Amino acid sequence: MNRQLILPAENSFIGAWFIEDMSLCDDMIYHFENSPDKLDGKIYSSDKLIIDKAEKDSMDIELNLDEEITKRYIRELQKVLELYKIKYVRSDIVDKFGIEAINLQKYNPGGGYKFWHTERACGYPPAVYRHLVFMTYLNNINDEGETEFFYQKLKVQPQKGLTLIWPSDWTHTHRGIPSLTQTKYIATGWFTFLNRIPGKEVKVDNTV
Repeated sequence: MNRQLILPAENSFIGAWFIEDMSLCDDMIYHFENSPDKLDGKIYSSDKLIIDKAEKDSMDIELNLDEEITKRYIRELQKVLELYKIKYVRSDIVDKFGIEAINLQKYNPGGGYKFWHTERACGYPPAVYRHLVFMTYLNNINDEGETEFFYQKLKVQPQKGLTLIWPSDWTHTHRGIPSLTQTKYIATGWFTFLNRIPGKEVKVDNTV
């Protein structure tokens, strides 16, 4: 059973449930730390991805959707998505969507995605076709480190296994508040209208 976290923001359209397989969080951190593919986190500037550590200071890797650890995460994420669709029925009365990408991100003390942003602000593919955002906290943070949502006037404290899903548009402008003392790990990505992206293969195990 996925335990729900009731957020103190009425009609926020932000769903919050804990994944069931908590060991997956530790395994994903281990996978990140042992990956040779770690890169500085990037942000969109118009139609380009750039490094700007004043805005986003992180190390990222994109998971291969065919890897076993990714498949484990997709199975857990699917359970949370189903609960989200039950809570917010209209979120599923749309075209078919699936997972665009899954990123693992590490924020060292003082790091974070510090500026207000949304997941669909740049107006270029694939961002323009994003429907929902998902994020799973892989460890506990108790010295700041929250995800802050601007219009909802909400700060969510990272708790190991807690998974958030929310709409990708400007209504859910958000930022990460840095922790000056603790390292933060997350898994994050997007549910995107994949049939709108030319050449994007829609895999059976990541369509919803």
